[in-house]
Amino acid sequence: GLNDSSDGTALMGTLRVADKTEKLARAPFCISAGSLVFCETSGGSTEQIRCQTSAPRTSWFLDSIVVLLTHWRYIQPPKLLRGDSAKAWSYIEILSAPVLLPANIELPHIERPLSWWLKHQVYPELELEQELFAAIKELPPIGGAQALSILAQHPRKRQKAERPDNTSVVVTSIFDGNTQLQSILGRVRAIGALSSEIDNDGPGFLVDMAVDPAQPDDDTPVSITILLCGQQFLGLFAAVCVDDSLLLTDLQPSVSLDGSSDNLAAFATTATSRAFRIDEFDGLEESQICVSAASQTPFTQQSQRSLLSQITHQGSAACTGALALDTQIQSPTRTSPANDCHLAVHDGKLESYTGEVTRVVDTMLGVYVIDDSHLLMLTFWPLLSPVFVLRPGSHVLLDNMHVLLLSDSDSYCWKWLKLAFPKPNSSQPGGDRRVLIFGACTRSSIRIIDFPSSSNSAEFAAAIDGSLVVAILRQVCGLVEMIEVVEAFWVLRKKFPYGPLGTERQTRESEKSILQVALQMALALSGYRETSGTCLARQDSLIKFTNHRSLCQVSQMSSRDPCRVVTLREVMRRYFIWRKQNTDRGSGDLTHKPGDAPLTNIYSSQLQLEGISLIGRLAVNERGCVYLRDETA
Repeated sequence: GLNDSSDGTALMGTLRVADKTEKLARAPFCISAGSLVFCETSGGSTEQIRCQTSAPRTSWFLDSIVVLLTHWRYIQPPKLLRGDSAKAWSYIEILSAPVLLPANIELPHIERPLSWWLKHQVYPELELEQELFAAIKELPPIGGAQALSILAQHPRKRQKAERPDNTSVVVTSIFDGNTQLQSILGRVRAIGALSSEIDNDGPGFLVDMAVDPAQPDDDTPVSITILLCGQQFLGLFAAVCVDDSLLLTDLQPSVSLDGSSDNLAAFATTATSRAFRIDEFDGLEESQICVSAASQTPFTQQSQRSLLSQITHQGSAACTGALALDTQIQSPTRTSPANDCHLAVHDGKLESYTGEVTRVVDTMLGVYVIDDSHLLMLTFWPLLSPVFVLRPGSHVLLDNMHVLLLSDSDSYCWKWLKLAFPKPNSSQPGGDRRVLIFGACTRSSIRIIDFPSSSNSAEFAAAIDGSLVVAILRQVCGLVEMIEVVEAFWVLRKKFPYGPLGTERQTRESEKSILQVALQMALALSGYRETSGTCLARQDSLIKFTNHRSLCQVSQMSSRDPCRVVTLREVMRRYFIWRKQNTDRGSGDLTHKPGDAPLTNIYSSQLQLEGISLIGRLAVNERGCVYLRDETA
């Protein structure tokens, strides 16, 4: 019965953060841990629905607060969905800050104007601001250099611990009970995904903070990792953004056991810890709490050319439009072993971008077009689920994203780019098209900063058969690998529509088995090994957050040469170009005519097809000659 607030209807209830994956309908229609949910209690029963908001605050999620949504919009599910799936897909967009009311408010028996509700509004930030100054006075924050010194005072213990399950992480104090608790003030550099269980202390997440060293001879911020555990920090998880200033109190030095030989020494919250998001206190002056600006600045299309140049040319100067978040990683841009001109990786550097979602490519894989120019791939983002949709027209802020570059050429054009950009771009015609791909990992953050003006239903799109998405993601371990495998799958699926051995008239294979065979061939062609169990890309997000440089495989390249599959017609086209350039004799035919120059050995490099594979059926004629037949030629 939901419509929207345009008719003056308001919603009253509470906002909560899902602390674990919740099943709303049949799989895979589940909401991930960290998703926002609006709850309304009426007549003893509770109704709930997912929601999205552009600028949440921690005070919205306090137990003592009830929210009154005066400006909201109900987003209907796509028409093709029915039943529980449609219910799971629908959600509301919170278009403006809600009115905050005390949880024990006595509701009127008759309708009241908005002025009546505003009169009863509460302002928890005023009380939190007083608590903030009291916390600083009681336990002043330490500098980054002192924090590192505290963590390094004792060696990390090698402790054996049984992990309760694949998602839990054991956290143990590395000091005795006499250790003084510490407060840390810094700026957020990265936010980890929400883990449902951490050492039986409830849900938790990691933040990487840039902390001033507090040394006169050094002004370089120090990176400090902090683990926040407990239900009381769920509101902070929903509200905190990269570049926010945070004050965390009563922290203890701890060690996170990840099952490897190297444990992570970090600070962790205690039962008395408090978290203050400084950016929510509008009345604070810079002189009262000062945190140096140590993070990156998001860039837009106006500064994309420098990043394109940096990725294309190895070892070039640093990008002027965006700064590398992890300053300790200074690896050059790399490509595949064969100097693949079609795919390059901005290796070791995470960037930010702000732009508009202009098209949905694949909902299951989380692929979107940004600003009609670039691709956003959330495939390996821990918060991705089939019900998480970015509607076209939404403006998003992308933080800590891996950056790849796909380039078309005369020898090969990506199926990915044809699918994402069906209409040719006049500024990048034909083989000159270059597209940035922003790929998310466990350190990435996606924030909606503005909603579309329309209330159109969220789009459901599938670039690949839905039944194969899970099979693909079980066997690939990174974004580059996924791009290569799906690319090869599309080509093979077109080459062998009835299976490698089948024909249109006679085939014994079902549609599903044909797709499975094409997938296995794509995996083999792309040079990636099959894996058993859970891929490294699916391991615990906390572990990957803290060991990003060594464990994150989102932008890892294959050890083999890339596999690009083309048709025989393309080979012949390249051959005639080569012959015209070298003999000044061209032909528009695909056959070799009598009187032409004798055929000689021509190598793929001469045709600019190095690294390109030919796939087809071998046939033998009546004379015993072997031919390569390509049905898609």
